[in-house]
Formats: sequence, C-alpha cells, structure tokens
Amino acid sequence: MDKIKSLNIDCAQYQTDYIRPIPNIVSSEFLCNDNIFMINLLWNYTLEINQDKLSQVKEIIQKACITGISDQEKRLLFDYLSNEKDLLKNCGFTSQRLPIIIDKNNDIAHFLLIQICNLDGFEEFLEVFFQIEVTQNTLELFAHLYGKLKLPQEYITQYINYCIDFCNNIKEKQQQNKLVRFVSVFIQQMFKLKAFTIKDILTDLQAFCIEFSKVSDVSKLFKLVKGQEPQTQ
Repeated sequence: MDKIKSLNIDCAQYQTDYIRPIPNIVSSEFLCNDNIFMINLLWNYTLEINQDKLSQVKEIIQKACITGISDQEKRLLFDYLSNEKDLLKNCGFTSQRLPIIIDKNNDIAHFLLIQICNLDGFEEFLEVFFQIEVTQNTLELFAHLYGKLKLPQEYITQYINYCIDFCNNIKEKQQQNKLVRFVSVFIQQMFKLKAFTIKDILTDLQAFCIEFSKVSDVSKLFKLVKGQEPQTQ
C-alpha cells in the first residue's frame, strides 16, 4: 500500500481533448410564421352563447319530452330561438326526440322544425315521419310543414303511401277506422293544396277507398279520386 502511495502519477497526461465544432452565429431577430397557428383551427362557438339562456332552453325542451309545457315556457322558447340561432344549434333538439315532442307538444315540434329547416341535417328530421306511428298529430304537423316549407311532391306521395300502408296494418278495427278517417281528410287537404297529383298514386288510392268504403270521409275521397280518373273514349 505504501508503494502505491509513493507513486507520483500525473493525471494530466491521461486527459482527452474533446473536439467541439464552432457554433453557428444565429441572428437575434425572431421570425414568426403566422401560418403555423392556423393549422386545424377549431372555434368553439358555444363560447359566444348566453349560457343562462341555453340552460333554460334545454330545460324546456327536456320537459317537452315528458309533459305539456306552459304558455310562459312556450313564449320564452319561441323568443330565444327565434332571435338567437346559435341557441338553436345547441338546444338539444334531435331527430330522436322529435316523435315524443310531436306527441306531447305538437306546436313545439312544428316551431322547432320550421326553425331548423335551413340547418344541416334537416333531412334526418323529415325521415322520422317514415319511422313513427301515423297519428292525428303527425298528420296535422305534416300538413302545416308543407304549408310553410313546400316539400317536394315525391316526398308527399311517399308519405301518403306510408299512411295507407300503416292503416292497412292496424289490427284493432276501431283504431283502424279512426285513423282511416284522419288519413282520408289529410289526403284531401294535400290535394286541395296541390301538394301531389292523384294519378301518380291512383291505384293505391282506389284500393284504399274500396277497402274502407264503409268508413266516413272515405266516400268524399273516393269521389275526388273518381273525378281524377282518365276518361275512357
């Protein structure tokens, strides 16, 4: 051990010289590329919405899915959604909620559909009519929508056929006869509004009138259909 301590070792002779490249001189000027901040830019429009009003509207629409709403709530809903379109886009009214709102608050459903008619996805709401039960409420709502929106004739024709098929598939006789009367009046109303041409669905209407000839109001429809039949030479 003493011999090791007596060794006079110069550590400097074992040092390694590291090669360091000369650094580049960087300009102190800061160049900002504004374009990098515009990539995939998403704006949260809900930040501009009055959250207090939005919560009130959502609460009313949620209530409209459960029970009838008061006149005061209707006025509040109509006022907010008529004047602030951003509220309309975020109010919680969806095509899934449409059937139950038609049943509970038909006038609310009518108002909301008119308001959203120019928004993307409105076709989804129209398709709902081909997926739900035909009732007095749905027929009235459909007629009112046509009066406001002038729906395409092909769409009217398809819906009339849907109503006829729905009537034919009802098993309970009293319920069937009741709906047949509503559908008969609806078809006559649509014809008076020139919403469709009878000749396009003449065969289906004739079969409907013959099948339910004993139901009131069908006789009026039958006369209307007969008057549109092509005259034989």
